[in-house]
Amino acid sequence: MSDKKLDAPAFHRRAKRLMDAWKAESDGPDSLLVIHGKTAPDVYNKTIAIHLWLFGYEFSDTILLFTKDKIHITTQRKKVAKILQPLQDAENAVPLEITVISKDPAPENQQAYEKALATLKASGPAVGTIASEEPSSKIVAEWNTVYSGSQSEFTSRDIGSLVSDTLAVKEESEIKHTKAAATAGALLMQDYFVDEMAKIFDEEEKVTNRVLAERVEGALASKAVEKRLKAKVPDVDMIEWGSLPSVQSGGKYALALDAQSNTDALHAGTVVCSLNMRYFMYSASVSRTFMIDPTPEQEKNYAFLMELQRLLVTWLQPGEAMGDVYERATAHVREHRPDLIDNFGADCGFVTGFELSDSVNVLAAGNKRKLEAGMAVVARVQLEGLTNAKATDARARTYAYQLADTVVVGAEGAAVAASCIKKPNDVSFFFNDDDEPAKAEPTRAKAASAGSAKARGGAARAPTTRTSAILPSKFRSDEREDESSVRQRREHQKELLSRLQADGQRRFAGEAGTDGEEARTVRRFESYKRETAIPREARSGRIIVDERADTVVLPIYGMAVPFHISTIKSASKSDEGEYVYLRLNLVSPGQGVGKKDAAQDDNGGASFVRSLTFRSTDVARMAEIHHGITGLKRDQAKREAEKAQLADIVEQDRLVQVAGQRPQRLGDVFMRPLAEGKRFPAALEIHSNGLRYMAAGRSGGTPVDILFNNIRHLFFQPCDKELLVLIHVNLRNPIILGKKKIQDIQFYREASDAAFDETGNRRRRIRYGDEDEIEAEQEELRRRRQLNKEFEDFATRIVDASNHDVELDKPFRNIAFTGVPARANVLLQPTVECLVHLSDAPFFVLTVADVELVHLERVQFGLKNFDMVFVFRDFKRTPVHVNTVPMKQLDDIK
Repeated sequence: MSDKKLDAPAFHRRAKRLMDAWKAESDGPDSLLVIHGKTAPDVYNKTIAIHLWLFGYEFSDTILLFTKDKIHITTQRKKVAKILQPLQDAENAVPLEITVISKDPAPENQQAYEKALATLKASGPAVGTIASEEPSSKIVAEWNTVYSGSQSEFTSRDIGSLVSDTLAVKEESEIKHTKAAATAGALLMQDYFVDEMAKIFDEEEKVTNRVLAERVEGALASKAVEKRLKAKVPDVDMIEWGSLPSVQSGGKYALALDAQSNTDALHAGTVVCSLNMRYFMYSASVSRTFMIDPTPEQEKNYAFLMELQRLLVTWLQPGEAMGDVYERATAHVREHRPDLIDNFGADCGFVTGFELSDSVNVLAAGNKRKLEAGMAVVARVQLEGLTNAKATDARARTYAYQLADTVVVGAEGAAVAASCIKKPNDVSFFFNDDDEPAKAEPTRAKAASAGSAKARGGAARAPTTRTSAILPSKFRSDEREDESSVRQRREHQKELLSRLQADGQRRFAGEAGTDGEEARTVRRFESYKRETAIPREARSGRIIVDERADTVVLPIYGMAVPFHISTIKSASKSDEGEYVYLRLNLVSPGQGVGKKDAAQDDNGGASFVRSLTFRSTDVARMAEIHHGITGLKRDQAKREAEKAQLADIVEQDRLVQVAGQRPQRLGDVFMRPLAEGKRFPAALEIHSNGLRYMAAGRSGGTPVDILFNNIRHLFFQPCDKELLVLIHVNLRNPIILGKKKIQDIQFYREASDAAFDETGNRRRRIRYGDEDEIEAEQEELRRRRQLNKEFEDFATRIVDASNHDVELDKPFRNIAFTGVPARANVLLQPTVECLVHLSDAPFFVLTVADVELVHLERVQFGLKNFDMVFVFRDFKRTPVHVNTVPMKQLDDIK
């Protein structure tokens, strides 16, 4: 403890705030008495909050006595007194008196207590204490013995409200700590809890609510979570749990703040998770509800609750009474969803700080306290005791919803301290396929969003588009459900369209008059800097093809006039009798040519020559000239094409190799595309800021470096139902490999073992039967599992080495569909952020975030296939076509 240093300016600034608030009360007490006895683990009350707020530490066995003009501190610990000593020497200090007493009973102790009692009597009969707390320790017992003799002379006043109101308004440094705690909670919720829960449901693991909560609690100590936290929180060591995580499911829900997880099995219905975090002792809370195979009614209730919380945040304005905020929320429920008014929670949140929940500043009916800028509020909305009439499982009939976020109230309004997944698509999981008969085994689908949602609507609803003349059902009620789904989809598409139109108006505002075309630049060419640079042969009046200057020198009226090859559109040669005609067509405005050949000039009055014709009797000479001009034109077109191809090449930083240790390696992998020559296996290494693959070959080895800051997407595709297990890297900026521009690089290993002879080994010749085949199949399955684990672990290490600047993505094969993005019909697999085909070249990687809209073509009754066109947000990019998609997958794609 001796190494602790107090922030003296902060102590005196906050002590003055507390004393000023106390003095401003018209009927306030004459003195404040705060006694802290023994320190109890995991207990936070107002006494501890005062210590942490004033000192930054908790000092047990200490008595704080506030009078109108002085603070008296009595402690049994000499080290505490030594730490507090610098507070007396600070500038603009509140007068401070520190008294150290002995741990054992002594006359000096009695004198110190009597002196404090005399100070109380001199201040007045009204003593302010925290009525809800009863401290206990040796120093408390000794003080009570002295105080009890004169207790009849004093009247106690509760200062719990005074402490709550003073500590509720936070300084800038306190707000930063609160936001850090909220960030930690949001990261654990969306990056760990959602993954773990989805994995449990997907693998049908039997886990209780309490076991899942314990896993979340232990995640704070894992290295993977710690690395992610380090990227967002300054001091990870100061993050701790405010209370144990709470996971509730299966029809038993207690939405109180101190609710505990029960020992019932985790139920795939409605799951409510609450995480309460602390950072430098400042609290924050986040709570989310996750829905598994929700009904339309459940989705409707959740959407209403989410909108209510959004409105709640906007109502948290400085000067607004806390009770009025709750009344506005209740009125909104009563107006828009009167059927839910009996299920609505008794409050809409509370102020948080050192205490997770301030029992005084609560957003509840009748609370007249006003919100102030600098408060941290947990904005919480709840629906309890809801009933799912369509549930066939008894545990799914009763459900509850809760959404909670930590919100900081500012002068301009309130803002959420840390964003966390909340939208219906982000918290909804769909595992059952409603198209299957009710008695069939329910199919399982992977959750379709790991970073932002896990399960992005992989729901298999009843088909909503008729692709056959046969009715899908003989019941009209089923048709009504289909029509409802179509109507909801159309309303959603209208909403998306209006959003896109508004976004487009903002993007293209102020660009009127361009008609969507780029400003055309004038291209200028210079053949020779000086007249003396023109070849001497041109002075004889002959046509000269100067390959060095990319110029054709033509004699015009006895003068040598140079024409750069870029100004010549084409050259033609024709024979007529004894003469040979050479016609040169020049680039000029007004011709029916492409944009790249159109001539531009900033001189509006310029005149242009469209063609020149030369006649000669020297057939060989004119053929040589025509051949030279054609060759120059061809070479120039080739150079322009290479220049355009390399236009988006960005020079990479240098790879920083790992020093002092061997880099992590994945050995015996092949690379696609090949750098040069035949393919040879080599190792892929992880270095400080990127990857290195030493492409082996007969001429030695050429390193291929890929930096983390140039990786846009990192994919791992297992060898399940595939011939290859691979790690695929999609680059932000292409690199040059050999002489080619490369946007995608793949590292793979074949799943089949070519070295294993299944027919010619000795064991096969001796015996052959079903046992042999079963053993071979089991060996292949084991080998594939081992390959998947090896590649996935290495991909995870790449993510960790990049400090999660690179995120790992994995294709979802169970929701894939076939299509033709290039030449062949391939399997297109969605991932969290992309639509990909990685098994064969050419690779197909389409980032969904870059897409403005998807247009479905040839969707007609009677056709077996349709086409998809992806239009990008960047209108300069060419749209991507995916053709020949089976019509039976239309509803899933929609």
